[in-house]
Formats: sequence, structure tokens, C-alpha cells
Amino acid sequence: MNRKRWMQRKRIALAAALVCCVAIAAAGSLAYFTAQETADNVITTAVLDMTLHEETSGGEPFPQGGVLNVLPDSEVDKIVYVENSGEAEFWCRVRIEKSIHAAEGTDAQLSFDHIALDINTDAWTERDGYYYYNAPVKRGECTQPLFTRVRFGSELGNDYVNARLAVRVHAQAVQSKNNGTSALEAAGWPEADES
Repeated sequence: MNRKRWMQRKRIALAAALVCCVAIAAAGSLAYFTAQETADNVITTAVLDMTLHEETSGGEPFPQGGVLNVLPDSEVDKIVYVENSGEAEFWCRVRIEKSIHAAEGTDAQLSFDHIALDINTDAWTERDGYYYYNAPVKRGECTQPLFTRVRFGSELGNDYVNARLAVRVHAQAVQSKNNGTSALEAAGWPEADES
């Protein structure tokens, strides 16, 4: 009987050793599945910001109330350009909105046929109602002017007396890095009514 007890004890010891091995393996496995590590990586995006300038030839802001008493065969200084006032280099485009209204009490049909802007076609390319600047605008730099004056032709007649003319400029910018090789190829332009 001693042999039988000895075999029984051996089996119990073997079972206990097996249970310990399984417990150790499970504990190691549990540690593997619950292990964790934390790394803090802060990434900041660059600020894309621009300033649209409308100035006179003296560097003063274009008058808010406009220019009064303009005569045929004359010019009004209006220098329009865009400044990169942010951190990121960008492509830019500008849309010009023109309107003209006859003086109150008259029903004359007026047009821009004899009113012209001296558009800089060397630095800007016109497409789809926008003028696209041909180079990326770097931080702290400005575009060349889109135009510098409004010219009123000598053909303007009495229908234009006291008419109200408006030339509004809307500018937009999108990042240039990883965004096409020109403003014409760039993606992400805002919708026209958001400018």
C-alpha cells in the first residue's frame, strides 16, 4: 500500500506542479494583455491668415465712403493686393464684383464699357471669374497688386452724372504646401459666397 500512496502523492504533486505552471502562464499572459504605455505628442497646425489691402497711391487706406465727383477721362487710385499675415504659405485668388447704378430719379442703363481696371496679367491669371496669383505667398510677404487704378473713359456722358459705381474685391487663400503646383491646381477653395 505504501507504493500506492506514494504514486498517489506523486500524481498530486505532478497535478499541483501542472496547476502552478498553468497559473504562471496565465499570469504572464494576463500581464501581456494588460500592459500599457503612454506617449504625449503635441502637434500644432500653422495659422493661415491673410489681409486684403485697398490703398491709394499714398499708401493710405482707400476711403470708406468712396471717391466723389469723378469726371470723364480721369483715374482713381485703388491699389489692391493681398498680404500673408499668418504663418503658412498660401495660394490666393481674388474675385472682383462691379456694380453701377444711375442717379436717383433717372432710369439710364449704365455699363462698365468705358470704365476699366489696369489688371496685372503678368502676376495674376484670370479663370472662372477669379484672378489667381501665379506664385505662392510666403509668410510676411505680399502679392503684386492685382490692379492699381480705375480709369474712367472720355466717352462717359450725362447719364453717368451722380451715378454710383462700386468695385468690391473678395480674396481667398488656401495652403500651398502639398496642394498643387499652382493656384489653378490647388484644392480646398471656399465657396464664392463665403468670401
